Amino acid sequence: HYDQPFWRHSGLSGSAISHLGPLREIHDMSGPDGAPAALFGFAPQQSDGPVPSEADVVGQIVEIFGSDAADPTEVLIADWRQPDTSPPGVERLNSYQAFGHEAYQNPALDGRLHWASTETARSTPGHIEGALEAAERVAAAIS
Repeated sequence: HYDQPFWRHSGLSGSAISHLGPLREIHDMSGPDGAPAALFGFAPQQSDGPVPSEADVVGQIVEIFGSDAADPTEVLIADWRQPDTSPPGVERLNSYQAFGHEAYQNPALDGRLHWASTETARSTPGHIEGALEAAERVAAAIS
């Protein structure tokens, strides 16, 4: 969180993809009027790796967005790993090789959890068409 969305004042979108530093995706999560001002990021999956440190996250954001990023009002780091979403060995699947994987075509947790995202689509994964395909597949399965 920041006092203001300084990146917007510099003409930046607040979005970035990076292969250097703990975060791979960064997005502007500020309100429409800039309040609250916030950047949000995703770290790559690791089943047993450490959670990124606040210093590493802020350092990466400074590297990308400049010195104005050095003084956030708050840094929140959440570890969202769960046994079903980050099983042992998941880090080897960080590439697109898992897009459309057969495992996503079937529900988990005795049919209570259906995979419906663009990454689960067999055709055009990673695109809006893939998201629509996945939504149609899951809607048909639960109706």
